[in-house]
Amino acid sequence: MKKVRNLKKRYALVGTGIRGTSMFLEPLVKEYGDVAEVVSVCDLNPKRARFALEKAGIQASVYTDFDQMLAAVDFDVVIIASPDYSHHDYIIKAMRAGKEVISEKPMTIDAEKCRAIFQAEKETGKNVCVTFNLRFVPYLGKIKELLASGIVGDIYAVDFKWYLDTWHGVDYFRRWHAHMANSGSLLIHKSTHHLDLVNWFISQEPKQVYAEADLNFFGKDKQPHGERCKTCEHEAKCPYYLDLESEEILKELYLDHEDVDGYHRDKCVFSSEIDIYDTMSLLVRYDQGAILNYSLIACAPFEGWEMAISGSKGRLECGIDQRFFTEETFSLSERIKTAKSVDFKKAAFGDYNELKEDIIRFYPLYGGAEAIVVPRDTSDHGGGDRRLRDYLFNGYSEDPLGKMAGSKAGAMSLLIGAAANEAIKTGKPIKIKDLLAD
Repeated sequence: MKKVRNLKKRYALVGTGIRGTSMFLEPLVKEYGDVAEVVSVCDLNPKRARFALEKAGIQASVYTDFDQMLAAVDFDVVIIASPDYSHHDYIIKAMRAGKEVISEKPMTIDAEKCRAIFQAEKETGKNVCVTFNLRFVPYLGKIKELLASGIVGDIYAVDFKWYLDTWHGVDYFRRWHAHMANSGSLLIHKSTHHLDLVNWFISQEPKQVYAEADLNFFGKDKQPHGERCKTCEHEAKCPYYLDLESEEILKELYLDHEDVDGYHRDKCVFSSEIDIYDTMSLLVRYDQGAILNYSLIACAPFEGWEMAISGSKGRLECGIDQRFFTEETFSLSERIKTAKSVDFKKAAFGDYNELKEDIIRFYPLYGGAEAIVVPRDTSDHGGGDRRLRDYLFNGYSEDPLGKMAGSKAGAMSLLIGAAANEAIKTGKPIKIKDLLAD
């Protein structure tokens, strides 16, 4: 990337939860002050918004109504980091007001809202930038580079497994994500990350999706429970009990401000109101013939992923072992203390050596093997967050791997999830073009 310094731009931020503050607000203030100024924030909880500004060390206007902010504040770019179901509304209003738009993934949660964004782009001539931070992880960039060089030839098949552990995975079931109307299920909120990687890696567009999924582990009153961890009488027996008082950032951003909006960050993961899935499997056909077999497990004993890409010249295998709990304990707080980045398979033999590098393995079709070693970046999201911010705020003149993503990439990843949701309901494969209409 060749950096091209932007003229200083004025930014507004929608959503001051963990992602909005840690990914955007605080870095903008502390690292990009020469090219960026945060002039306003919008959040349904003004108390949290004011706290976020205070924590970042700046003064800016605070709004609870986006329309009012648009009318009253002069800014160039809006960053949208609110709950997923609201993205389309802010995106469309901002484009119609002539603003540049940066949206967290997923761009939105269903096909109807996706079509509305496309229509607004057509009418306004504006575009939305979708922040797929995984494209900026050095290890994943190397995979893209190898595939773009033709190392596996024509791509026939992708086998992709993603595991969420009993610390990270469980967290989606106690937050707003646990409701389909808010997140579109993990097949959209979480899998959008993963499905975008496949689309980006293989440079093909999804054509048809079939899926199966269940809520096997969480929800459905699977065990005696209260409404939330803070007031639950079963905390001593629950391996998922979350003490918000002991988690500084969660206490500061949520517990201390729930008196305003009533949002509880520690809802019970066994609530009968949960209507998303924890076990998912997809079969995706692409326009150039590739087939993706993808699964997401939200209650695994470790965190990480595995992928194999097979083609006319051989097979590329890759993956990251992110976190493994080295001791069995039913205490959530104690469990995370034992977490290490270790090889899942070697852990079975008691090898808990922390990983310092990640490996890509290539197997030529007619024999032999090659290992490509990539040093591990342990900063946020494997170094992806920092590198993405550099592109967003410092600017760039070259993007040879196509890391920056617009509405089309945002749509192609979320529409696989939307098609999957429909396939699960109907028991039939769903064509992406049918979701896009005209």
